[in-house]
Amino acid sequence: MSMTRLFPHFILFAIVLNFAGLSAATPQEDAAATIVIYNANDPDSKGLADFYCSARSIDPAHEIALYATNAEEISRSDYDISIATPLRQELVNRGYWSISRDMMNRPIVIASSIRYAAVIRGLPLKIKECADYPGDAQVQPAPVGTVNAASVDSELSILGLFSSQISGLLKNPICNSASQSVFNPQISPTLLFVSRLDAPNVEAIKSMVLNGIRAEKEGLWGWGYIDLRSINSGGYALGDNWIRSAGAAMRRYGIPVITDDLPDTYQSGFPITGAAAYYGWYSENIDGPFTDTFFRFVPGAVAAHLHSFSATTLHDPNKGWTGPLIQHGVSASLGNVYEPYLSFTTDMGTFCSSLLAGSNLADSYYSAQPVLSWMSILVGDPLYRPYACLAQADSTSPSKSVWTDYRRIILSHDGNVLKSAGDLVARAKQGGESLYLEALGAAQMDAGALPAAEASFAMAFKMAKENAVQFRLLLEDARCFEKQGDPAQGASLLRWGLLHYTTASQRGILLAWIARMDPIKPTPSSSPAPSIR
Repeated sequence: MSMTRLFPHFILFAIVLNFAGLSAATPQEDAAATIVIYNANDPDSKGLADFYCSARSIDPAHEIALYATNAEEISRSDYDISIATPLRQELVNRGYWSISRDMMNRPIVIASSIRYAAVIRGLPLKIKECADYPGDAQVQPAPVGTVNAASVDSELSILGLFSSQISGLLKNPICNSASQSVFNPQISPTLLFVSRLDAPNVEAIKSMVLNGIRAEKEGLWGWGYIDLRSINSGGYALGDNWIRSAGAAMRRYGIPVITDDLPDTYQSGFPITGAAAYYGWYSENIDGPFTDTFFRFVPGAVAAHLHSFSATTLHDPNKGWTGPLIQHGVSASLGNVYEPYLSFTTDMGTFCSSLLAGSNLADSYYSAQPVLSWMSILVGDPLYRPYACLAQADSTSPSKSVWTDYRRIILSHDGNVLKSAGDLVARAKQGGESLYLEALGAAQMDAGALPAAEASFAMAFKMAKENAVQFRLLLEDARCFEKQGDPAQGASLLRWGLLHYTTASQRGILLAWIARMDPIKPTPSSSPAPSIR
């Protein structure tokens, strides 16, 4: 028996919608196709629903009130009684769903005027495991098929199936899976594209929405950061491949990218500045520079950390990753409420590429999430298009900032950073701006062109004006020497850094990297100036 449930055969007879056409819908059409679901038993939920409808020009008549527990975890029976059944009834009663019957008298959604569902903070997040569920007699093989816990949002996405079987998972028919190189051109009206407006507090949710709308108008400009584990074989290589693919996509679109390929996550003290995007893994709770009280992402940023329990709660600013990332200024994230198994988590490369192509948050997530009725959630305004401005900022557009100028140069070389080297060096010298050279050096280092990368970092260091950027370039240059098989030279560079970068966080990472690169040689109180100077 298959490890996964499949969409029932009757869906083949359902009316279908064109995926590509809907992806190109106007903001007004997206808003008209959105419902907003809130919990009338939560004191903040209705106010947030009103706020979101106002911000996105959604008709308040599209708000749907449910009466559920406001705890983050709910039982399966309570989910059925307080969420699934009344929501189905509302969608039918309001005429959003047109229902027919199949040959076995089962209900079928044959047409829908609704595509997106914004779930507001206050509605439960996850459905706990249950035993002896009455409609769940056919059990599939362990370990996946016997599991009936799930995220509320993932179950809502397949609400139109009217299915009583809950164990196992459903293959997502529109996911851009490994065996399918293009989007499925047809999508059943059964599917709801669900995203959650949730965070540790109400103000973070409002900022998430408003910052996203601002970024749509002004552009989401800044660095992309990716965090790899350098796993090149075995099942876990899949996670690295997804994240590496996200970095490659950002580079092609003219977004400068910095890569951490050490086995651990970004270490405390690593200077993350101007962060407009982050894709990484693998630690249970937010850590490293992201935990700094004053750290903030660029308004409208997209950030996701791959971990089995990254979204087990969204209300604790220090637990998991999804909620804390939103708390630190992110407008779009995703995560898992229970153990999902790696191959059933969101393909970050596909997700990022879809966003960069101009799709909204919900469409991008569902194109990249391989299974439904499972553990994943999307957090953010479902209608948010982070890169809506990229279409206007092409290779012929006048440069408005260093970010748009960098992008213009990259696009003029067909998205190839390495082929842009001559122009980047010339532009850096002309304007005295280190970003062009740091972005080039990072791309060269990722491509294995290590001597060229070292030269780019050294030149960028001399141009850098901010202490944090200088310090990051010092670390990147030292890492370049380490990768070239000369860790002693890298350690020498870092020892010099101890004399010039003296905050506690800077000294902490310098000492840790020195110990890794040159653990035997003692760290002297002074050291000759290295080549970077």
